[in-house]
Amino acid sequence: MKQKFTLLIPALIFFHALKAQKSTHFSKECQISAGYGYANGVENSKSGSSIFIQMNCQLSSQFSLATEFEHLVFKMPGYYPDLPITPNVQNLFDDYYSLLIKYCLPLNAKLHASVATGWAFYTRQNQYYDFYNDATSQRITHTERSFSDFGIPFLLETNYPVWKNLRAGVRVKYNLNPQEGSTYSAGIDVELKL
Repeated sequence: MKQKFTLLIPALIFFHALKAQKSTHFSKECQISAGYGYANGVENSKSGSSIFIQMNCQLSSQFSLATEFEHLVFKMPGYYPDLPITPNVQNLFDDYYSLLIKYCLPLNAKLHASVATGWAFYTRQNQYYDFYNDATSQRITHTERSFSDFGIPFLLETNYPVWKNLRAGVRVKYNLNPQEGSTYSAGIDVELKL
């Protein structure tokens, strides 16, 4: 129950701030962006890669709403230290489906920057081995395990115009999940104004 109230706090702040803005003429814009980058788990992991695609709709001059899909691939040390396989690592594949509330920082007219938070549903697939060892034999089998959970994403992104409706930028994202292990990613992106 406490977690549900914690997840409602960003929404209440967002809608209060949006309501408090002065009503001026503003045309809504939508953008789609995609990118590639570096991914890692927070605790004792080896880096990998990240790809994402995001759809963003500007609600006012300062706020926008975005949906995002992000796929992360990284490795962690194996949990059987005596496993006779090299390298002894777990392969992790995370898929994040996020709903983000973005606040556009007031910078100069060309350089855009925003911070965002919201909610994320994610699935994690873990590829590793089961290791059975007794007095007479050893057996190793390849296994895949999956689970899903909810988390809270935090995003900082910037972009700069390259040509007409095309922008390029950089971003850093932290996916908070204290129960199953948080992740982060950093990368470059290209944004197209629709």
